[in-house]
Amino acid sequence: MNYSERLTAKQIGSVVSEIGEAATVKVSEDGGKVKFASAPDLRRSFGERWASRVMPNVLQELMRHDNIQTTMRYYVGQNAQRTSAILWEAHRAQAVGGVLGGSALIEG
Repeated sequence: MNYSERLTAKQIGSVVSEIGEAATVKVSEDGGKVKFASAPDLRRSFGERWASRVMPNVLQELMRHDNIQTTMRYYVGQNAQRTSAILWEAHRAQAVGGVLGGSALIEG
């Protein structure tokens, strides 16, 4: 591939897929066939990681979604287990002295 000129989105996707395979970053395995990380996998991972850290409208901008409903459907509130773990951590922290995630909770 000639890298002296500007790459197209398709070329970038191919390069990311090649890197994912060379690094053996497995996304899934079905019947012995391995799917290695690709550009869409990185995008999805980015959205999932930021979903719990920013407000939905900010995530919408980061993901470049035209419609907030797309963001809400795929990223906001999709990880009930993580949300549950955060709530239980807050509950336990409150029970043992009001510390959550290494920083003191503000009590009013």
